[in-house]
Amino acid sequence: MAISPTWMSGRPSPLGTFKAEPGEDILTTLGKRVPEWELHKLDLGLGEYFPRMARPGSIRPDLSPGSNPDESTSALCTRTISTGQLHALIQELQAICRVVHPAKANFKVYGHEIRNLLIIAATEVEAQWKGVLQANHAKAETRSDYVKLSPAMKLEDYEVAIPWFPWLEPIKPFEGWMPTKKGAKQRFPWYDAYNAVKHDRENAFDQGTLEDTFHALAACFVMLCAQYGWQFVRRPGQIGDAFFQLIKAPIWAPKEIYLLGSPAKEVNYPFSEGGLL
Repeated sequence: MAISPTWMSGRPSPLGTFKAEPGEDILTTLGKRVPEWELHKLDLGLGEYFPRMARPGSIRPDLSPGSNPDESTSALCTRTISTGQLHALIQELQAICRVVHPAKANFKVYGHEIRNLLIIAATEVEAQWKGVLQANHAKAETRSDYVKLSPAMKLEDYEVAIPWFPWLEPIKPFEGWMPTKKGAKQRFPWYDAYNAVKHDRENAFDQGTLEDTFHALAACFVMLCAQYGWQFVRRPGQIGDAFFQLIKAPIWAPKEIYLLGSPAKEVNYPFSEGGLL
């Protein structure tokens, strides 16, 4: 019985094979041989990973947000272009903040430049959602499709600080965003504001605020963190003049990590089956 699909918490994998009794599963067999170890059967096999989803690997399972094993030229180009778009959005927000001081008292300010930036930033987040879903061959057409990414990538658990404006509270742009029962309406403030000012500017102009725009850009940043992990995120000693800083990332269960190995192999996340949540 091969032991590669199982990770031994805090211990190196023993080499060799162990004979199982009839009808006995791998965890039972290994538990008899190494009863002092904590054993977990992984959701994925050796080298397997979900496209455009970062997770910690077996070498450092505690080091979230981890990474994505895809090192192809296509993945590098996609990440680079997306990063460039985020930098362009940040420059636009910085320009606005030179006119409107980004303080809590001013967060309900709205205007044409703020509306335009909110629409572009939220559109970019939608592009990221679609990209991840399509990479996993999943439906990517409506809000009910997009929200499936939240539990799959643990988007709720990401928290972002803004070192440029240290008086601002950290942002959790996906807080409270989870799939609901069919027909149930769920509030998603910055995304609701984006849809309002995009489709009905004359009556909803005041709904696209500076606060919503900050959250939309933070959501764009989080989506890149959640897709590429440390391949995108700067480590604490490298923050420098970064506009956004990742201060909290998801905690992944041992069974959810990537068991690093060669060759790496893409496996579609099972959205249609309810997901490995």
